[in-house]
Amino acid sequence: MATQQNTFRAKFGDFLADFSSFELRKHGTRLKLQDQPFQILKVLVERPGELITREELCRRLWPDSTFVDFDAGLNAAVRRLRDALCDSAEEPRYIETVPRHGYRFIAPVEILPDSPATLPGELPAQRVHENVATDSLVTEQQAQVFADLKAELPPFLQTPRGVWTRSLLVACVLLLVLGVGAIVLRPKVLAKHSGEGSTYSLAVLPFQNLSGDPAEEFFADGMTDALITNLAQSNALKVISSTSSIRYKNANKGLPDIGRELKVGLILEGSVARSGSHVRVSAQLVDAGRDEHLWARQYDRDLRDVLQLQNEIASAVALEVTGKLTSLQHRYISTRSQRVNPAAYEAYLKGEYFLDKWSADSFDKARTYFQQSIDLDPNFAEAYAGLAEYYGILAFTGTAPARDAWLKSEDLLSRALQKDDSSSKAHNLLGMIKFQFRCDGAGAKKELDYALQINPGDMRALSYHSYYLLETGHVDEAIAEKKTVLAHDPLSVITNAELGLYFIHAGRADEAISQLGKALELDPNYAPAHMRLGFAYSLKKDYEQAVVEMQKAIALDKSPMRLAHLGEVYALWGKKQEALRTIAELRRMSDKKRVTPSMIALVYAQLGNGAAAVKWLKKAKPEDEPTVSDPAFEALHSDPQFKVLEARLRPASGCPAF
Repeated sequence: MATQQNTFRAKFGDFLADFSSFELRKHGTRLKLQDQPFQILKVLVERPGELITREELCRRLWPDSTFVDFDAGLNAAVRRLRDALCDSAEEPRYIETVPRHGYRFIAPVEILPDSPATLPGELPAQRVHENVATDSLVTEQQAQVFADLKAELPPFLQTPRGVWTRSLLVACVLLLVLGVGAIVLRPKVLAKHSGEGSTYSLAVLPFQNLSGDPAEEFFADGMTDALITNLAQSNALKVISSTSSIRYKNANKGLPDIGRELKVGLILEGSVARSGSHVRVSAQLVDAGRDEHLWARQYDRDLRDVLQLQNEIASAVALEVTGKLTSLQHRYISTRSQRVNPAAYEAYLKGEYFLDKWSADSFDKARTYFQQSIDLDPNFAEAYAGLAEYYGILAFTGTAPARDAWLKSEDLLSRALQKDDSSSKAHNLLGMIKFQFRCDGAGAKKELDYALQINPGDMRALSYHSYYLLETGHVDEAIAEKKTVLAHDPLSVITNAELGLYFIHAGRADEAISQLGKALELDPNYAPAHMRLGFAYSLKKDYEQAVVEMQKAIALDKSPMRLAHLGEVYALWGKKQEALRTIAELRRMSDKKRVTPSMIALVYAQLGNGAAAVKWLKKAKPEDEPTVSDPAFEALHSDPQFKVLEARLRPASGCPAF
């Protein structure tokens, strides 16, 4: 049996596929299925029992067969379709593979009539290819308007002589109905997604990689991150950060469940296929609460235009949801209209991918890729900012001599801003350098404020700003801003753990313990959360539990600074021998890792051995951590030798206590 209908419904097994609304349901629950697997399903159920060749599927899915690696792309799409149907190639219930030829749909199929969107005998419904959501514009409310208007038609319009007049009137009625939807219905549909101040909540789920090569995941992830950044330009959109949405990558969850967990009403999902210098992106906007498609489009572009493509998709979504673009969005789009070398963009994405992994090996790879991106396209500002962030991380974490790393980062940021002064990332990083390295509080505030002015929805910018407030003594304001960041990034273990650290700075140990517990629920193996939990218990003088948590952190990721803090807690607890053993271990580690003299001095100071502490501080440098402003050294303030050392080592007034 075959059907020539463009839109129809098909029932097979426990599934119902609606090809007019692009929905696949099982027992009434909508399943997540991307565009290409859905198109394959449509071709197969149109002709159940027949062999559908791979060549025919190629023509249906990729009209230009040179665009993508067809075999790999088709295999990936069929695999996703089988996953949705809980089917297998070895024991198929629905899709049978005919080796070297194609596929056959082997289950019984019942073709159901499509629900008519227009009146019988009148204008047929037509699909606008680039906007699938057009099909759903005639809702129940609009259909009622249509029916009421038809009932008022005069009798002469029901005769053959009135056919042209009737056709013209029907066209006008259609325009009126769609106008009712645009003017009246849209606010009713979208209002429930908004919070205070008419802000709509939206999550961008990780775009699927349809290139057929798992090594291309970084490209799909990069597209997701870019769309989140671009959409955050709208102050009418609350966009969930990528570190929370990435947790749903390949997750077998329904969109309503994801919407509830992220507390959003709208979800943007899609796929990316890249081949050579071309890229194809499919995107669809879904009402998470109703599990209904609102909008969908497909884009084919030259990879050199990828920055404009990201702007185009984000602008289309923002217009669909809010009905307008802000002046900030217009300015952002105008500054990101340049082309980029495809190989340079790929190297940049790989740099970002490895930088986010946060390990020594991945940092080295990130540096190599960022430098490669700069070499391939010396005008690509984001590559300079990426390499600057790499050096900033080295300086901040003390894994490299801080002064040299800060200077390299500062130079790279200056070059990045010469090429693109609208980069909020570059202004953020420059603000932190002015704050932590140049000790220029006013300059730091100016840069961090400007980064937020460029992109008010950039949660990374707000996170940097909150850190500045924390270190300048505005603890309550810092905590308030960090809570806002967390609202946009609720499933981020890093953000949850950072809020715990802010509570520690405020001396609110119980709140810190509770917050860090939430972080560890998300990732029990996140070492910084265990370490900070140790600090929180130490504030309560529960040194036994503090040691337990710090030892967990060290077992997960051993670093000299963590070992020094463990020794400090042992000393506070009165465990002298254990504290001395940490000093011995630090000295052994110095052969392979950077152990600063002030780390060893810290433990001696807490043991009450001022002479040994001063001896080690004499070997320290001003940029070493911990600095002499650390509270652990307060007992040495009466020592004349320490006062001399303090004059040499203390950061300038206004510098943060690292």
